[in-house]
Amino acid sequence: MPFKFHGGVHPDYKKAPDVPVTFITPPPQVVVPMAQHIGAPCKPLVAVGDQVTMGQKIGENEAPVSAPIHSPVSGKVIAIEPRPHPLGDMIPAVVIENDGLDTPCTDLAPLTEEELNDQDAILIRIREAGIVGMGGAMFPTAFKIRGGLGKVDTLIINGAECEPYLNGDHLTMLNHPEELLKGIQLARIASGLDKAYYGIEKNKQDAIDLLNSLHPEQYGVEIVPEEVKYPQGGEKLQIKAITNREVKPGGLPAGVGCNVISTQTAYAIYRACYEGVPCFERTLTMAGSAIAHPVNAVCRVGTPFSYLVEQCGGFVKEPKKVVLGGPMMGLIATNLEAVNIKGTAGILFFTEEEDRTVENPTCIHCGQCLTVCPMKLEPLYMYKYFQKRDFEKMQQYHVLDCIECGCCSYNCPGRLPLTHSFKTAKILFAVRAAEEKARAEAAAKEAEHK
Repeated sequence: MPFKFHGGVHPDYKKAPDVPVTFITPPPQVVVPMAQHIGAPCKPLVAVGDQVTMGQKIGENEAPVSAPIHSPVSGKVIAIEPRPHPLGDMIPAVVIENDGLDTPCTDLAPLTEEELNDQDAILIRIREAGIVGMGGAMFPTAFKIRGGLGKVDTLIINGAECEPYLNGDHLTMLNHPEELLKGIQLARIASGLDKAYYGIEKNKQDAIDLLNSLHPEQYGVEIVPEEVKYPQGGEKLQIKAITNREVKPGGLPAGVGCNVISTQTAYAIYRACYEGVPCFERTLTMAGSAIAHPVNAVCRVGTPFSYLVEQCGGFVKEPKKVVLGGPMMGLIATNLEAVNIKGTAGILFFTEEEDRTVENPTCIHCGQCLTVCPMKLEPLYMYKYFQKRDFEKMQQYHVLDCIECGCCSYNCPGRLPLTHSFKTAKILFAVRAAEEKARAEAAAKEAEHK
């Protein structure tokens, strides 16, 4: 039986897993950013004028925390230049003119039967295939697993998919159950463990039943049905729900002996190892009241949002807000010419009717934000000291431990921009730390010259 975590909310989930998967035809041009993961961005391995094949490695960085990037189509490299990135700013990208042939690259052959049971061979393949956390975190998976060796005794696969609208994980469970179990088995072998736990919320009972019918124990996997409560899909909350262990403020999952990977990451591991296909496409959800025909789509990375909108029939009304990911924790997109990347789980288009902001947000001291915070923080005071820019007090109230789940903002009757404020506070702390470091370095250099 899964354990419970503090707080949480029950938003209107608005999910539509009954909408079948649409395979989006790749656009005439793909724009492949050289930053699709946490860590060191990749450097292009190709030049303008080069012909590339689908799945060919086109970006690499030998730094430990990085992941290669592969071409999602075959065609000709027509530019290498900064282009709009979905997370903001202009980021170097390889622009490829799609020849429509999908000529495959054969550099990654499927692993042999012996290699499929070899820990190091699997980890090397995960790295070479450019696999990252596809739940949105985009942490390089090979580095994450290697970093946990000798420390981690519990591997958790995150199948909660608790954000409203998003259906990609659920549909991967329904459409590729055996492949998914084999992918989890590979992640388990790579982690040096005998068992893995797959936490799935009970609003996906059809997927739970299907996976259990395939005897997951033969893959070393136990399916754990979880109560439906947002933000069950948060890494720290999954650990609490499965093991009852709590990651301390500032701590990492490995500190309590756990590693968590996402459903689509496990499926990507299967494809890389069994089929020799690197990570260059994923299932995502296109939804929201502004879009004409919401879809669950299999889409190549590097596809412009504007092209995806066209494939969904365009807008029925101009969106006021475009959200990458889910509506609770997603990021605001500001440029429809940006492209989807490995961590893009959804693109949501909302009209002004769905806007919950008010002109004068007011705290009525009701304490509802405290009751729903899964990290047991005090958003009321965090917000108060953020407004005063009191860094000492913000730190005292653990603003840096906020997981930005949005429960406090969702539950606030005064419509305070709580989560947005805490995101901004973290940025201010980072800027402050950078300034202090720069001052210290300048002082050290000055002292050297004296």
